[in-house]
Amino acid sequence: MKKAVKYMGIAAVMIAGLFLSLYFNNAIGTPKSKIEKDARISHKIDPSWQVAKSTTDTLSAMLFYDENLSRYTFSIYENREGLSFGYFFRSGGSANVENEGIAEYKAQGRQEKVYLSMNKQQVIKIEIANGNTVEIIDIDHTKPFAVVLPVGLGAIKICDIDGNVLPTILQTL
Repeated sequence: MKKAVKYMGIAAVMIAGLFLSLYFNNAIGTPKSKIEKDARISHKIDPSWQVAKSTTDTLSAMLFYDENLSRYTFSIYENREGLSFGYFFRSGGSANVENEGIAEYKAQGRQEKVYLSMNKQQVIKIEIANGNTVEIIDIDHTKPFAVVLPVGLGAIKICDIDGNVLPTILQTL
């Protein structure tokens, strides 16, 4: 009986050690509540920078920017299938696409798209036409935005303050 308890104790310590090792090596992912903090630390993002973000159960997109809207960086995280308890960094940086227009990111094997923009075009809304209904996502036309939307949701129109439908610039992850 003593040997069984001893072996169960050793097994419990080994399992806990394995879990802690995986956690501290970011092998099980970053929890949803800590994605922004992880991105700020990993990319050395100034704490004064603001963030536009959108997170679903499978993707998280963040667009960090300074108060003058002159500098920015983006981060996209994904929640992998399988043994995953959080999100993993997928892509990021400061591609000029987000500054010049509306970047549309699609990751192979993912059923969602990410839309990122510094919003120089003054986007005011995203319309999603799904058969008989139209869902509207309001956007502050004075601020950058990040939006994650499922593929196949419906026809998506991104409209500026004058009602013009704007094109996106397709990017791959």
